[in-house]
Amino acid sequence: MRRIGSMNGKIGAVLLGFIAACAWTKGAGQQPNMVVVLVDDHAFEAISAYGSYLKGYAKTPTIDRLAKEGMRFDNFTCCNSICSPSRAAILTGQYSHKNGVQGLNGSINDSSPQYPVQLQKAGYQTWVVGKWHLSSQPKGYDKHMVVHKQGNYFDPTFNGSEGTWNRKGYSTDVYTDIAMDWLDKRDPAKPFLLCLQFKAPHHDYGHAERYDDLLAGVEIPEPSTLYEALRTSDSNLKKEFLNGTKFHMLHSTGKGGESYYSRHVNDEKPDAMWEHDETNDNDKIRVAYQHMMHKYIRCIAGNDDNLKRVLDYLDAQNLTEDTIVIYTADQGYWLGQHGLYDKRLILETSVRMPFLIRYPKMIKPGSVNKDLCINVDIAPTLLELAGAETPKAMQGRSMVPLLTGDCVPDWRESQLYTYWGGPPNHYGIRNHRYTYIKIPGHPDELFDRKADPDQLHNVAGNPENKGIVQRLEAELRRQMKDVDISPDDLPGKNKPAKEK
Repeated sequence: MRRIGSMNGKIGAVLLGFIAACAWTKGAGQQPNMVVVLVDDHAFEAISAYGSYLKGYAKTPTIDRLAKEGMRFDNFTCCNSICSPSRAAILTGQYSHKNGVQGLNGSINDSSPQYPVQLQKAGYQTWVVGKWHLSSQPKGYDKHMVVHKQGNYFDPTFNGSEGTWNRKGYSTDVYTDIAMDWLDKRDPAKPFLLCLQFKAPHHDYGHAERYDDLLAGVEIPEPSTLYEALRTSDSNLKKEFLNGTKFHMLHSTGKGGESYYSRHVNDEKPDAMWEHDETNDNDKIRVAYQHMMHKYIRCIAGNDDNLKRVLDYLDAQNLTEDTIVIYTADQGYWLGQHGLYDKRLILETSVRMPFLIRYPKMIKPGSVNKDLCINVDIAPTLLELAGAETPKAMQGRSMVPLLTGDCVPDWRESQLYTYWGGPPNHYGIRNHRYTYIKIPGHPDELFDRKADPDQLHNVAGNPENKGIVQRLEAELRRQMKDVDISPDDLPGKNKPAKEK
């Protein structure tokens, strides 16, 4: 959607949003309950509702139910594709340079707003259980029981407002057990916010024993770029990433030189690597990919099954109509694209995250949104839905008008991205067609996702793209001004992540 620059256009957009909000408030009649299921590294391609090449294999019937009964977002991105910064952006509605969390294990600035604090002030019961992965302590929660950093897939240990708990079992099941217990003991006269935060499916994709035989012996379809030759790529972003990290199926040289293959070639049943030709690089990539996908799909099966427990509870307690349910991840995830796993880069599908939301009183079933939304939009959206105050320091924008299906003429035209956790540190913007990237020490890069959806070729140097690059550069500068980030604060080649 094109941005309308005139004052009349902006006033019209504001009026549209106001009318939509008023219509919702009249229909709802009370503050909605909220269940926010935030998981780690769940790629949108591995949710069958997104209809990817994996839809017949990575089956997620319960998550799909949210899409069927609510809205699926197809252009939702994170502003910094790594766990701690994304979680901070979701909580604060602020970009990394404002909330202070630019890298792993960062601490949110004391001055930054957080949406659970605002909901608590608005009368909500507020709880969080599961993965936290921030150095700062949870704020705004009546009860919080979280694990240290990543936590363990089995027999997790929790610390928080209720003391220290050691629980036996598979983490996704245990987190949900605690959440269900809190729901059972809730005050029915008050609305609630439940933040249920799974470790799954973060590497190494631990899964419950009940999924040991899921897709056993079945060959999972490969992404078209699984065997891409990154060493001879025309993208310095890809080459620097390959040279500085361990996140390739076979060829990584960074951080000890461990690739996915070398990390898992000796795994035992039920997740043993398939037989292969150890002298053939492509065959080693093939079996590394199959190993990853079988574990990954078995892992996300636990997410889907436990979400079902929550939705069944809401149905049984007649809470479905009055409860907003969100399923999202803290970022996207490479599932073999470009021969990679993990995330971190601005490229698809690292930067794209799944976002599904159901709220029967507002959202038309089966809706699909393609607007350019960012994880900083989640906090102001939830606060508007609750009728709570949205702090001015939040930089995201409420998606409430989008949830009602309205066209918002002045919605953003691009998504800003910054990443300090290199190599390579980089920043840029993504719009409906192009991804434009700045890598300190290297020429700018441009990917045309319409002509090249697999993002195989950097076309920034093509003479016919000179005007496109100039327009994207101007848009990047405008975005920097809008979010109040100076050139000195952008990711630099040798600049470490700054944790305030």
